[in-house]
Amino acid sequence: MTLWPKANLPQFRRRMFVWLLLLGFVFRIGYGVARYRSTLHTTGAPFINLWNHDAYYHVLIAKALLSGKGYVVDDTSGSLVRYAGQPALFKAPLYEFFLAGIFAVSGFSFKLFFPLQALLGGLTAAFTGLISLEVFQRPRAAWLAGIAAAAQPILVNSASQPYNENLFFFLFVISLWSFLLWFRSEAFKYAALSGVAIGLTMLTRENGSLLLVSMGVVVLVAKPINLKTWGGYALIAALALAIVASWTIRNYARFHTFVPVAAIVGVDFTEGNNQCIASESLVVPFWGEGPCPSLDEQRRTQMAARTFDPRVPDCVRLDLVSRQVGSQFVKNDPTAYVRLSVRRLWTSLLPYNPRGNQRRMERIVLSLYWLAVFPAGIVGMFLGRRLLEPGRLLLALVMVLNLLSIAAVLYWSDLRFMVTIYLPLACFAGWAYDEFLLRRTATSTQVVST
Repeated sequence: MTLWPKANLPQFRRRMFVWLLLLGFVFRIGYGVARYRSTLHTTGAPFINLWNHDAYYHVLIAKALLSGKGYVVDDTSGSLVRYAGQPALFKAPLYEFFLAGIFAVSGFSFKLFFPLQALLGGLTAAFTGLISLEVFQRPRAAWLAGIAAAAQPILVNSASQPYNENLFFFLFVISLWSFLLWFRSEAFKYAALSGVAIGLTMLTRENGSLLLVSMGVVVLVAKPINLKTWGGYALIAALALAIVASWTIRNYARFHTFVPVAAIVGVDFTEGNNQCIASESLVVPFWGEGPCPSLDEQRRTQMAARTFDPRVPDCVRLDLVSRQVGSQFVKNDPTAYVRLSVRRLWTSLLPYNPRGNQRRMERIVLSLYWLAVFPAGIVGMFLGRRLLEPGRLLLALVMVLNLLSIAAVLYWSDLRFMVTIYLPLACFAGWAYDEFLLRRTATSTQVVST
């Protein structure tokens, strides 16, 4: 299907980009207004205290930055907050600085951060459409992929809250899109853009590093080996690592401990791999968000037995101890770890976790989205046996590596890590639907001509 002649492809690209941006923006604004209509006027302290869980920590860290306290968890009186007044190295830094910049302009309110996050969500949808167009060269497939990204329930839900999803996935798709342009043109400006975007992605969430790995495999497998090729990829990797290194060096200089981005992987690993969860059956959906007294006791024992440099923050100490406890768990019972990984893998393939806290309507929406995207995306990956085409290979690798990282470490029932799989899958689904429509049209034409 071609909506415009090939000569007008730039015009089509611009129109598609604008419409997808608007669609993603409207979905997020509409949902946010409907959900928070009674509190959209909230400002100042009531706005800060409106949130809970990770969103509350994001705002507290941004508040500390604005008040000159530095990168710490703001010590709010009367609040039971972990690490109050201490360095916030358990959070990747970019989103906190992003929020601090927004709140410096608008104050603590919905005024700027909500529409800006909705705009980032719209841009994510628009660039997903461009990625699909670059990989599959089919306008209708690009439209469908962009619409799927615009309607992604987790991104729509998170845009009106201080969560980092819409910023992360905007940088995520920019990284992929610019890499694909570099791969085709070998223009170093696109390599530079991709490297910078990957570095910023990693400073927003650590698993952005999987982008570099996926791109390296594509270059190795699908690109002729020459100096220009490796020079371009080396530029991508060097810029990404240089951006992350600035934060890593800062942490080491201040605390004399190595924290590349955030001290959280060890904690996540033990929350996903412990005897409390391992005692459940292989056919029980994985859920690692409940208390585990035996894990807490192991952490306390290890903490008491270790000596730390007094400059090392408490969150880093907990992460280091958690890594030790998690490593011991795997070493002592590797079979249990494999079983947990299998449980995480098959649970992540469901539309939602049956043990999660989603309400009925949320589960219906997640199920409908899954039915529209997941089966078609899997078919699109393998249909036509062209998986080794560079663009397809890149999208497939991003999906597989992120899925394996979830299986290896931790699955959250809020599905936030699954979006790294759903966006590439949306591109494959768009192509699959387009291929089905083309074949159906061709069959109908043959029947009529006969």
